[in-house]
Amino acid sequence: MNKILFTFLVTFSSLLFAVENPLGSGDMLRISVYGNPDLNTETRVTNSGMINFPLIGEVSVADKGVPEAEKLIAKQLEDMGFLRQPQVNIVVTQFSSLQVSILGDVYKPGRIPLDKPTTLTDILAQAGGITPNGSDLISVISVVEGKSSKREFDLRDVLNNRDDDIRVSPSDIIYVHGRQVSVLGRVARPGKYSVTIGARTAIDFLALAGGITPDGSDSITVMTTNGDTPQQIKIDVDNFFQAGGDASQNIELSAGDTIYVPRAPKFYIYGEVNRSGSYRLERGMSVAQALAMGGGVSLRGTEKGLQIKRSNENGTLETIAVDTSTLILVDDVIYVKESLF
Repeated sequence: MNKILFTFLVTFSSLLFAVENPLGSGDMLRISVYGNPDLNTETRVTNSGMINFPLIGEVSVADKGVPEAEKLIAKQLEDMGFLRQPQVNIVVTQFSSLQVSILGDVYKPGRIPLDKPTTLTDILAQAGGITPNGSDLISVISVVEGKSSKREFDLRDVLNNRDDDIRVSPSDIIYVHGRQVSVLGRVARPGKYSVTIGARTAIDFLALAGGITPDGSDSITVMTTNGDTPQQIKIDVDNFFQAGGDASQNIELSAGDTIYVPRAPKFYIYGEVNRSGSYRLERGMSVAQALAMGGGVSLRGTEKGLQIKRSNENGTLETIAVDTSTLILVDDVIYVKESLF
């Protein structure tokens, strides 16, 4: 019983669709005349909007609904004296003139004929679905009364019933956006980059952005969404490339994810050194290495009495006596005294 009801509903919706939409070039019609089986015919609407029907020849059906086309054929059969009050029935077996276009990251982009009421997810299914490079962002461009409008949908919202699975209309253009990842901060070419077969992981996108600049940090942040929950993931790029590095850090990214490369950590050195200033802090750097980056102690300086000014947990600057083996921290300020002798 349920199967019969389903078949009836599908057939009824297809008939209603045919009534609501005009005929056009390429449509396949099955035409019958009650009580006159010899007039039954199948024909395709030509590019000029015509069909060829027995006895009466060419009939223009372009831009006419099915009921209007039925009345037109019946009238011509009666006016030409072939039949009295003929009952003409037209069934559209293929609506080639009514199509939607689907573009972007789907497996089978192109034009899809509409022969019944069809939803957005129906079209996506007929196009083979979204490719791994495609995102959940879908644009639908429609033209109504000569005016173009654009609507955007998140497929996740549609599938989770948070948004409507809209019915598409003839001539709609459906575009499935590619996944894009933003790369910001200290990279050579910050911007948005599309996910492709060759670019899916964090390291891939850093490469697309030209790599980390000299003043960029090796510790980067990836802002991503797990389900509906945003989260931040720290990735140590330098550690990843070291022998025995953690390859699992090179995570695959999704549409809307963001990579942020902050400024590299720095330390500062002043006093009796040859090149005072700020320098990039490398991992495990000692005061001796920092002095070397600063060009070494000047002729008037001494390695005795070295001091570091360092912020404590309260943000207060403290002065600490150190030696050349002391490890320095981010934002440390090294002071080299003048020699007394």
